[in-house]
Amino acid sequence: MASQLYIATATAPLSDRFQEMLDMLMTGAAFGLPTTLWLTDGCLNALAALPANDSLLQLPGFGVRCVISDTASPGTLPAEALSADTLRNLRKDCQQVLVF
Repeated sequence: MASQLYIATATAPLSDRFQEMLDMLMTGAAFGLPTTLWLTDGCLNALAALPANDSLLQLPGFGVRCVISDTASPGTLPAEALSADTLRNLRKDCQQVLVF
């Protein structure tokens, strides 16, 4: 179970707000908080049109679990594909959910 779940729905990935979310993810993980990032299909589609982002690629190394829908294509992002039911349960079971 993740203690913190961040849901990236941003239509403008890699904006200042998106970067702030990535910084918060890495900070929480650095302090040992179980942290998960759910990249929604819309966010993944927008990211696919952009150059690779080193911060996103480094998240697993900081202990952040990255998840996507099992119907989405992660491209080069290291992400675990989960069913819709599993994603709903993940959201329900988290102590804190932050939507960006």
